[in-house]
Amino acid sequence: MISRRLLRIKNMHIVYAWLRNPEGSIEQYHKELQKSITSFEDLYYTFFQLLIEIHHHLLQEIERKKAKHLPTEEELNPNMRFIENPAMQAIVNDEQIQSYVRNNHITWNDNTDLVKKLAHEIEESNFYNRYMVREEEPDHKAHKEVIITILTDIIAASESVFEALEEKSVYWNDDIELVLSMNIRTVERIKRTYRLKPMKLFKNEADQEFVYALFRKTTAHFKDHQEIIKKTASNWELDRIALMDKVIIALGITELRNFPEIPVRVTLNEYIEMAKFYSTEKSNTFVNGVLDKIVLQLKNNNELNKIDGSIFDKDKNNH
Repeated sequence: MISRRLLRIKNMHIVYAWLRNPEGSIEQYHKELQKSITSFEDLYYTFFQLLIEIHHHLLQEIERKKAKHLPTEEELNPNMRFIENPAMQAIVNDEQIQSYVRNNHITWNDNTDLVKKLAHEIEESNFYNRYMVREEEPDHKAHKEVIITILTDIIAASESVFEALEEKSVYWNDDIELVLSMNIRTVERIKRTYRLKPMKLFKNEADQEFVYALFRKTTAHFKDHQEIIKKTASNWELDRIALMDKVIIALGITELRNFPEIPVRVTLNEYIEMAKFYSTEKSNTFVNGVLDKIVLQLKNNNELNKIDGSIFDKDKNNH
């Protein structure tokens, strides 16, 4: 579920925080990295739990109206299409969601007004009413599309949801849009058997090993990497280089030296993109130039041990 790009970004944030506050131990920041990563999974299940609680609220409203002293004919025979939506039922009844939510104490109980507000917005929306009143029985695609549209047009568009999430966890600010896309993809993948398959946090064990090894090796050799940067960026005083650039380049050096299965081209592209979005206006050009020179140095020193060494030769002229 969590991509290597995001694993690199989370490393960047934690290494940057460590350098800003060097009094903290490496073990402490390693735990912060773990929290930052597991919080991604927490957010994924938090969005599903929000859907479940909206569904539960809509069902409760139906039951409340039925129990009125003088219910109308419509209240006695409500439209149950969304309540009985098989894709939504797959989410509500999924044992993995239930277990994760229970074990990690994920709840929207402190945000009942928000749940009611979202439920009302859904009931008032055009897409929901088209789904509810269409004459023919909705097909498999339509059942999923109404849930996806709730995620994209109601939940993702709600400032109140974002504010509530910010209060729940400091780790979620940068992850919300990406995690929502994972929830949407999970719904899209529901097959006609209507069995949900929640995504795993890591794609495989290699990704899990990668993220923590990248942190350990970058922090352990950070001073050495700064010497490499100093020699490579000879026209710059080291203290004039943005701290974030130093972090990004150090991560890049670690990856080039220690992960032979990752092509040089991939490493360069990833860290140049990170510099573009997380550092100064000209950082991507600076990081690009420095990393290109470091790649040449590592290759000349036989320190660029790549499974497919030809990748560098084919791609070096593209940077």
